Amino acid sequence: MSILWVNLKHLYQKRSFWFLGLFFGSVAFGVAVAITEAVAKNKQGVFSAPVLWMLLVSTFIATLPIDVLTKPFSYCLPGHRNIPRKFLFFIGLVLSFLWSLSFLFYPDLNFVKTIMACLSAFSTFTVFYWLGAWCVYKFKNWSILIALLPLLILGDKPLNMSVFIEHTIVESPLSMILLGGLVNFLAWSYLGKSNLARRYCGVMWMGAFDVWNKEKLFKFQQTRLAEKDKKKPNSMRISSGVEGFFVFRISRAETGSLRQYIWGSLYKSFGITLSQQWWGWILPFTIILPIPCFLCYIPGDGKNFMFFMPGMMVVLMNLWVYSSLSVSGGRRQRFWSALTLAVTTGIFITVVVVLLAMSTQLLARIMPQLTVGGQEFTFNALNMNLSFAPFLMAPVALTIGLIFHKKPILTMMLLVMVLFQIPFALYFVGKLTITSWPVQIGPVHVMIMLLCSWAVFIVVLRYISMRCCLVSQGR
Repeated sequence: MSILWVNLKHLYQKRSFWFLGLFFGSVAFGVAVAITEAVAKNKQGVFSAPVLWMLLVSTFIATLPIDVLTKPFSYCLPGHRNIPRKFLFFIGLVLSFLWSLSFLFYPDLNFVKTIMACLSAFSTFTVFYWLGAWCVYKFKNWSILIALLPLLILGDKPLNMSVFIEHTIVESPLSMILLGGLVNFLAWSYLGKSNLARRYCGVMWMGAFDVWNKEKLFKFQQTRLAEKDKKKPNSMRISSGVEGFFVFRISRAETGSLRQYIWGSLYKSFGITLSQQWWGWILPFTIILPIPCFLCYIPGDGKNFMFFMPGMMVVLMNLWVYSSLSVSGGRRQRFWSALTLAVTTGIFITVVVVLLAMSTQLLARIMPQLTVGGQEFTFNALNMNLSFAPFLMAPVALTIGLIFHKKPILTMMLLVMVLFQIPFALYFVGKLTITSWPVQIGPVHVMIMLLCSWAVFIVVLRYISMRCCLVSQGR
C-alpha cells in the first residue's frame, strides 16, 4: 500500500470526520437534486452551487496535511515530504471532475460547447478548492473565515453571483481553463517547496474541530499572545493603570472574602482586554463595521440576525466555575463571581452591538443607493428595537456552556439550534392574532423574556456551583 493511500485513510478513520462526511454528502445530494430540477425547469445559477461546496470542503480537507506538517516527527518518515501535495491534488481533482460532469446536462449546448463547459467547470471548481486550502495554509486561526460563508449565501440573491459564475463558466470557457491551469500550477509549486517544513514544523495550527477544543484553543491563544509580546514587547501586558485599579480594590477587601474573590475574577477575565490602547479598541470596531453595512443593503430582516450572534461569542467563555484544583475558591465565591462575570459580559456585548446599530442609523443618512445588475439596493439601518437581544442571548449561551462544558461540539450544536429558533419564534409571535388584534412584542414581553432567561441561568449556575463536582483533572 502506498503512502498516499495510507493518508487517504484519515478521511474515514478519524471519527470526527464521520460527521463531516455525512454532512457534506447530504449537501452534495441536495445540490445534485437541485441541478436535476434546474435542468427540467431551466433555472439559472444552480449549476454553480458546487463552487461553495468545494470551498467549504477544501478548508476541512486541508487540515489533515496541516496536522501532519506541524508534527516534527513526520519529516523523519520516508517519502512523506511530497504527500501533502499528492493528497490535496488527488482529492481536489477527483471532486472537481465529478462535479464538472453536471455540465453534461446543461441545456442548449452542442457537443463542442458541452465539452468546453465541462473543462471550464472543472477548472473553476479547482480554483475555489485551492482558495479554501490557501486560507487554511495562510491563516493559523482559519476557522474564523467560515463565519463569512453566511455572508456569501445572503449576498448571492441580490448580487446574482451564482448566475454570474455559471455564465462565466459557459460563455468564457477558455479564460476559466487558463485561470484554473495557472492556479493549479501555483498550488503545485507552493506545496513542493523544500522550505515548507520550516514554516509549519512545530507551529501551533488550528485543526478541523479545534475551534471547539477548549484546551487546544487556550494553548493557541497563549501562543498568539506570546508571539504578539515578542513582536511588540509589553503590548499584551496589563497596564499599570488597570493593575492599580483592580489591585487597590482587591487589597482593600478582607482576605478570603467574597468581594475579594469577585474582583480577582474580574481582574483575571478583563485585565488584558482593558489594558489595550485606544487603537486596540477602534481597530476591531472598524473591521466589524463593514459586515453590518453589507447586511444593511440586503433586502429583508435577515440583517437583524446580528443582534443574536453575540451568543456565539460567549458560549465557550470561562466563568471560572470549574477548575483542576480544589483550592481556587469555595462554592459560594464561584457562584457569585460567575454571576458577576456573566452580567458584566452581557452588558459589554450589548453595548458593543448597540453602538454598531447606532452607527448604521447614522450611516443611513449618507450611504448611497447602489445599482447592481440593474437592481437597486437601499441602505436600511439595523432595527434598534432588537437591542435587548444580546443581553437575552448571553444567559442562554452561558447556560448551555455550563451544562455541556465537557462537550463543546454538542454545546455549539445546541446553541445554533437556539439561535435559529429564537428569530422564528419572535416572527411568528408577532404574526399571531387574537380576536383580530395583533400581538406586538412590547417592553413587558421583553422584560419577561429577560427575566426568564436570566432566572434559568441563575438556577442552573446555583445548582452546578452548590451541588455538582467542580474539580476535574485536565487531560
